[in-house]
This record gives sequence, structure tokens and C-alpha cells, in this order.
Amino acid sequence: MNEFLLKEYTPERIIYLYQPEGRGEWGEILYNFADDTVKIIKRAGENSAWHDNHAITQMRKCAKENHITKKFIQAWY
Repeated sequence: MNEFLLKEYTPERIIYLYQPEGRGEWGEILYNFADDTVKIIKRAGENSAWHDNHAITQMRKCAKENHITKKFIQAWY
């Protein structure tokens, strides 16, 4: 599970804070509209590659669908 909190939304980019499993230090993830790239700016404290990959996939999906919200939870099983 990843929790997301919108930090910045401009015509150029989207930045979300993300927190795996609702604990630890928040990380930051960026989506760049110009070149359709997603990049983790800062890894979250309680993190794994699994959480990173899900966060990256979710960011790309939000941008493509233009579904940008202030806060949301991404869960998987």
C-alpha cells in the first residue's frame, strides 16, 4: 500500500509525496509532462523496490487519465 499526498501540480509536472504502508518518512515522486517520465526524487523511509514500482505505475496512470487528487491510497494484493 502507498499513500499519496499532492505537493505540486503545474502544466509542466506533478509531484506527490508518497508513504509506503502508512509509516516512516515520506518520499517524493515526480511526473514530467514534457517527456512522459516518472522519477523518484526522494525514496521513502519504509521503502522497497516493490513500493517504488507501484508508485511509478500509479503516477503514470494518474497523469494519463488526468486524475489528480489531493490525497489517495493505492492498494494491491
